[in-house]
Amino acid sequence: MDNTVVRPAVDLEPKRAHTGLALVLALLSVPGSTIAWDLPLGGLWIGLPLGLAAIVLAGHSIQREGRSKSALAAIAIAASMVGMMAVWTIVSLAA
Repeated sequence: MDNTVVRPAVDLEPKRAHTGLALVLALLSVPGSTIAWDLPLGGLWIGLPLGLAAIVLAGHSIQREGRSKSALAAIAIAASMVGMMAVWTIVSLAA
């Protein structure tokens, strides 16, 4: 006699959204790329890593849980800071 019951697998790992952390990193990239621009290498060593980390974490959050307003806001803020740093770097090298 067979007493085994077939049950579907249960995922015990909680789905953690990194949306809040991504938004915090994106907001920290704003002063990291504007106020810190007068430091040696400017926002490239403060704002750029924060912005890139925010984009990556928000992207993972969107893939796992779907679109959320805070994840899209984190991507928009961080991408604008990275773009601003790229423009200012190009302008300063050209001048």
